Amino acid sequence: MPPSGPFSPSVNKPRGLNDPAAQADGTIGPADVSHGRFCHRDGRPRATPAVEVIAVSAPVMRRPGSHPRKPHLGLRRKSGRLALAVFRMPLKAYRHNAGWLLGRTFVEFTHTGRKTGRRYETVAMVLRYDADAREAVICAAWGPDTDWVRNLRAGPAARVRLGRESFTPQRRFLSDDEAFDVAVWFRREHPRRLRLLSTILGWGDLRDDAAVRGFIRTHPFVAFRPAATDR
Repeated sequence: MPPSGPFSPSVNKPRGLNDPAAQADGTIGPADVSHGRFCHRDGRPRATPAVEVIAVSAPVMRRPGSHPRKPHLGLRRKSGRLALAVFRMPLKAYRHNAGWLLGRTFVEFTHTGRKTGRRYETVAMVLRYDADAREAVICAAWGPDTDWVRNLRAGPAARVRLGRESFTPQRRFLSDDEAFDVAVWFRREHPRRLRLLSTILGWGDLRDDAAVRGFIRTHPFVAFRPAATDR
């Protein structure tokens, strides 16, 4: 699986009616290609209901030379170009050993694929940093099914880099009450940053406490701190 979570979603390529892979996975059935929804029994093409055209042609059909439209801003489940651009910059900084320029605004962590066993690097914005405990809190911008969240539920993170620090971490998932406190603190201390994130990621208006409680129920909060053996 590719690096994900808050910052690197997968992209599905459009497939045509004659694509064996599309037929194999059920996206397009044999009836779509032969004598079903698109042809009469004698082979002549026939009109199809609007719902069929929308379901099949929207991801597949496009005019020659045209390109599929991409969202300007991020959505709740998929990131747009602006979201990718925002979060790729700090990832590149860490990969070029320039993470110290970011201070404690962004954290990079290495996690292991629960199925592949491969290691992946992900970067996330730090919502709150506790200097006494050396603990950084992040949240899953695209919800509980983000790959890195599922990987961290299956096993610990291998490494964390935060500014100039690099350590083997302990990780824990925050309770709803803890997550609410972090979200409200972040809203109070960084209102402009929250508005920017809400616009880019499609979080909606989080100025109301009820909206924040709804948000944390669908966006896990995770904390990293150095393991006892790495302090």
